[in-house]
Amino acid sequence: MKRVMRLKTFFAAVLAIVLFTLYLTPPVMAANSEDLSQLLKDNWCVSFLWKQCDLSAVDLRGANLQEANLSGANLSGANLSGANLKDADLSDADLTGANLANADILGTDLSRSNLTEANFNSTKLWDANLTLANLSRANLQDANVLDSRLWGSNLSQANLMDATLHGADLQYANLADTNLTGADLHSFFFRGSKQVTNLSNANLEGAILTGANLRGAVLAGAIMPDGSINEESGFNLK
Repeated sequence: MKRVMRLKTFFAAVLAIVLFTLYLTPPVMAANSEDLSQLLKDNWCVSFLWKQCDLSAVDLRGANLQEANLSGANLSGANLSGANLKDADLSDADLTGANLANADILGTDLSRSNLTEANFNSTKLWDANLTLANLSRANLQDANVLDSRLWGSNLSQANLMDATLHGADLQYANLADTNLTGADLHSFFFRGSKQVTNLSNANLEGAILTGANLRGAVLAGAIMPDGSINEESGFNLK
């Protein structure tokens, strides 16, 4: 009888350990095969009401997704490195931890998207719409963000080393504790057209600006790295 009780106790303990291990193990993300097929066939997969397009952890390296409609889609952990996303609609999409290195994001709509810890290393983000996007802890090293709209975006703790931000609109953006070492944010003139990098009212507290080029950038009302508020209007010509 005692032996039976010991065996029951042993198996109960093993079962408890197994259940505890399963509880601690995070679920494996996997794209919905039907959603992926629809994207590859029709170049769209959107989320609406109760139906979410699930492309989590999908491998779309080098894929041609020009003008694709992926509004609201779940692309968390997706590999989109080298993909063509020109003029695609990724508004409200979840791209947490996605790999977009060397991707072509010319004119792409990423407004209100979640890009936390996404990788944009050496990515072309020309004229992209990143209004109110969450780019906290994202890697934008060597990225080209020429003329992009980043109004009200969250770039806290992001890596913008050596990034090109000519003419970007960073009004009210949060760049707290961001690494801007060697970044080029200066405004430029081309054929009489003035392209202004607008950092007015942006939060730069704690940002690293070593070697950054801010010549001509608008910093009116911006919170500077030391916590002071820049009260000068117009351009910073230093």
